Amino acid sequence: MGKPKPGLGADAVCALEGLEARMLLDSAPLPSVGELLNVNNTVVRFETSMGDIDIELFDSAAPVTVNNFLGYVRRGDYDRTFFHRLDDDFVVQGGLARIAPSGTGFAEIPRRPPIVNEFNQSNLQGTIAMARVGGQVNSATSQFFFNLANNTFLDTVDQGFTVFGRVVGGTSGRSWMVLQDINNMMTSNQGAPYNELPVNPGFNAADGIQENELLVIYDVEIIKPRNVAAFYTHRYYYPEGFASGTITEFVPIGNPGDTTVHFQAIARAETRQPQTAPTPSPDDVDPQFWYRDQVIRTGTVAPNTRGGFTVSRSANPANDLLQRDVPYALEIWSTGPLSVNLSHYDFGTATGEAFATQTATRWVLPDVRKGADIFDFIVWQNTSDTDTTVTVQFFFESGAPQTITRTTEAFRRGGLAIADIPALPNGRMSAVVTSDQPLVAALTHYDNSGSKAGSTALGIRGNGSTLGVLSMGNTASGVIDSVSFVNTNTTGAIVTLTFIFDDGSPEFSITPPALFLSARDRATFNLSTIPQLNNKTYTMRYSSGSTPIYAASSHEEFGDGLATPVATHAATNHDFAEGFMNASRAGVDLFERISVFNPNYAPFGVTATPAEVTFRLYYTDGFVLEITQVITGGERFDLDLHANSQVLAQATGGRQFFSIDVASDVPVVAMMRHIDNGLGFGNADPSGGFHTLGAQRGTVVALTELGTAG
Repeated sequence: MGKPKPGLGADAVCALEGLEARMLLDSAPLPSVGELLNVNNTVVRFETSMGDIDIELFDSAAPVTVNNFLGYVRRGDYDRTFFHRLDDDFVVQGGLARIAPSGTGFAEIPRRPPIVNEFNQSNLQGTIAMARVGGQVNSATSQFFFNLANNTFLDTVDQGFTVFGRVVGGTSGRSWMVLQDINNMMTSNQGAPYNELPVNPGFNAADGIQENELLVIYDVEIIKPRNVAAFYTHRYYYPEGFASGTITEFVPIGNPGDTTVHFQAIARAETRQPQTAPTPSPDDVDPQFWYRDQVIRTGTVAPNTRGGFTVSRSANPANDLLQRDVPYALEIWSTGPLSVNLSHYDFGTATGEAFATQTATRWVLPDVRKGADIFDFIVWQNTSDTDTTVTVQFFFESGAPQTITRTTEAFRRGGLAIADIPALPNGRMSAVVTSDQPLVAALTHYDNSGSKAGSTALGIRGNGSTLGVLSMGNTASGVIDSVSFVNTNTTGAIVTLTFIFDDGSPEFSITPPALFLSARDRATFNLSTIPQLNNKTYTMRYSSGSTPIYAASSHEEFGDGLATPVATHAATNHDFAEGFMNASRAGVDLFERISVFNPNYAPFGVTATPAEVTFRLYYTDGFVLEITQVITGGERFDLDLHANSQVLAQATGGRQFFSIDVASDVPVVAMMRHIDNGLGFGNADPSGGFHTLGAQRGTVVALTELGTAG
């Protein structure tokens, strides 16, 4: 026959040394449905060290094989594995092993029970098929191979090798070109089944096998779901997630559009869990092993409908979607725009925040704390396919900055527990998180003393801003509103605060001496100490001259702490995934407010322009409630959902859960606050709340550029 059959081979162990990060092109653009043989087929992407390979699966022709393969994909079993066999102009084969946790030797991936053979299509060039044990027809498990030539002789070997997909675009597409580059790689004999191991130029067998010398598969994910003529074009990220006996976690999701949106939720673990040694047998798979990624939920959200899912419940572990006590980040991939929120209950309190829609190489967290009974966690997710060094620089109100570095693997979460770093002093500080690869970074804060306050908030992307807006502020007895500022520059900044009201009071400005920020300086200013703000609701605007700075707010009320960045952009759409109202508790122990500020007036370089704002509340049954309001340029408006008769009427009728879209004809700044002190998930005291800027879309413009927009 001229070529050996693609068998599974025997176990083998080879010496390897430490892992090294690779250099690779960014991910390729998603293909179009026009490149598919059937628009209903599932599409999977391999991110490899030679480029991305997109595979159209033959869902109907080989359903058992496809479902088996997708099971390995959804469990993340192929992530950070390598192609272990390359036979020029014949096949390239993978799905066997990854580098062992120690960095030396190979660790075979968990194998599920073998499947029945489903041969019915020829092993033509550009197709993907299952490998199996020689002479055993129904023995395929995890291994697969790409046909680099028309290997039609495989169609008659032991009832034929099952073809279950092909590269998108066939042999004229981009993915085929990647396979052609792979076909030109050199190989090394490391003993069966690694006797045709593809390796990169410069491979040196004398010093052991390095990961960057191999043909590595860094990530395998579904990029288009079955029976849907659309790809997962949208990404939403949050780096904070944990499941335990004291934690309840939800992910509310809203679809503000007019078409059904399909989604998948991916959890990316911070660390690899121990795998039963040496390798689980097909009938003894280790249920606790989780290498890095898991697709924990797939689903749809109907048009103008609130949806979501439960990740874990403290009192009901049987339904948890994830193994407990494993830190993870969450991603939502979807076929259209969504609003996504994290709702997390731990340490006897509630935290929440909107998912990030963008990544960056620089994130700033202005208000980090350390002290007795305070537990702050800086967490980040490496969203790239390259390992990276993350640098965290801490700024204090006095003293030189301190720097800590950590290495974070591709697609993994990383972080710092501030209480566990002796070099950091007690008190408030700011942190700048930087990396040479895209990240998403956030801060989670718990004060475990007294009423057990907690909050989580995304960091601030980019290089800072000379203008910012906190659209929602209020002070009263027992309420503390504060804003933390950090100047990371080598020049000083003088911060002026301006306050806008909706009760007829004139706006006024102050320049507190505490906010004369030196170079590489930070400060926290308590707005509750300003007499003119007493018992008022307001919007705060900061300006810092020509020096860009970063700002984040902290709000303490009802025994809880809430946190969010100060807005530096305005938008025509603001999405908030989580809304809840119970008519009998509204205004008693349940409060929900949306604050909107219209920045279209002279201080922002714009002629005063009114904003026609529509608040769209869309419920779990698809019902939509619209509330409209015209907001004059330079003015603010609070919509108190707990006091709105239309919202309460829906709640009385059984509509309690909803998402919110704030739509405006000109860019505005919107913010939502949710406080619920009557929850009961089995924790000692899980009540609390959050406030968030939500997700901006539509026309989004920096406040510093509002006067030049359009």
